[in-house]
Amino acid sequence: MNETVSTPVTLTKMCELHGIGLPRGGALVERFEQAFPSAGYDDVAGEWRMVWKKGTYAESNARLEAFFTENGVAISHVDKC
Repeated sequence: MNETVSTPVTLTKMCELHGIGLPRGGALVERFEQAFPSAGYDDVAGEWRMVWKKGTYAESNARLEAFFTENGVAISHVDKC
């Protein structure tokens, strides 16, 4: 069952660091943590953070986009790189 998220999740590319504007808890977050075990919640930033190596950005973004699309969640992109 998909969880309803009323606003788009913002994916922020900051070169090797990616920010994911997703709440800290809930069923969607549980699935997110299973799909992206390297992600960690940053209390100061108020978002999930993931580090990717240079050269894998397109693949990483595609995986995130696919995850949120499969879960019925709209996304928006911010590029700060």
